[in-house]
Amino acid sequence: MDYYAFMNDSVHGVSIPNWARALLEPADEAGRRRASLLQAAFDTIAEAGFEGLRTRAVAQRAGVNIATLHYYFPSKQHLIEGLAQWIGAKFVTLHGPAPKPSGLPALDRLRQEFADGRFYLREHPEMLLVMQEFGLRAHRDAAVMAVTKQMNAHWRQGIEQMVEAGVADGTFRSDVPPCELTAMLMTLFAGVAGSDAAQMEAIARHTEDWLLSPRAKRKLAAARKSGAKG
Repeated sequence: MDYYAFMNDSVHGVSIPNWARALLEPADEAGRRRASLLQAAFDTIAEAGFEGLRTRAVAQRAGVNIATLHYYFPSKQHLIEGLAQWIGAKFVTLHGPAPKPSGLPALDRLRQEFADGRFYLREHPEMLLVMQEFGLRAHRDAAVMAVTKQMNAHWRQGIEQMVEAGVADGTFRSDVPPCELTAMLMTLFAGVAGSDAAQMEAIARHTEDWLLSPRAKRKLAAARKSGAKG
């Protein structure tokens, strides 16, 4: 994620999807107990990595016995799968400040991705840490790899949609195949998840300079000139 972008289904001004609300704000006791177990699993990984993820330790952290945990999550794999959905709901609901509209929707979406990244680094670094743990563990654990691939598939879909829309309306360069632009952005976002805010600002500027089409750059320059005169 970016690991921060892989499940950003919502944007500012759009209500929280029902599936995310059900996971994060359950109305029934069973849902709240399940959410507390997922929070405990998340906190465990944030503190001790996947190596520290033990179902008994999660149950103890949540204040329940192991039998209760197994009622909601029959196996560790079920717990990991549930945690992936829960993390996805967190990413859907937590966003950085919306960028000032540029008049180019695809560029605004790109800037929102960077705004979210800065927000997570500043306010929720544990979310990025846990996502990095998923990525590291996936190389040694086939079950975690399967969950991580599902996460990345959803993430890729969102980035692909942004890229395709940007190429189609002339915002992004058209001399590089959209699939390659998508791969580049996914790699870049994954890498900047471990950067600091100052580095991310510079990376965002250079990314825009590389990705924007000449026409989009002229439009932005004209808008800045007009704003300066005003």
